[in-house]
Amino acid sequence: MEVLVDLIYAVLLAWWGYALIRYRRDVKSWTGNFVWAETYIGRWGTYSVIIMIALGMIFLWVLYPFWGISLLTGWNSWLENPPSLLE
Repeated sequence: MEVLVDLIYAVLLAWWGYALIRYRRDVKSWTGNFVWAETYIGRWGTYSVIIMIALGMIFLWVLYPFWGISLLTGWNSWLENPPSLLE
């Protein structure tokens, strides 16, 4: 059952990443210009940052269902390894 939930989360991440790329003009009109991105990246800085965030979400989509995040970070689920309040 946990694998099914992981796959659902992965599909949602991929969908949000695709939606950010597809509707980047609407997202930019909603958020406005990212001044720091326009300053450091250039004229299309805001669009570039939105696309990089979307590509990061799609990259997480690939890693998440195959336990790639826990392999990279060493982080386990709270249920498998609960934190101790006494330590």
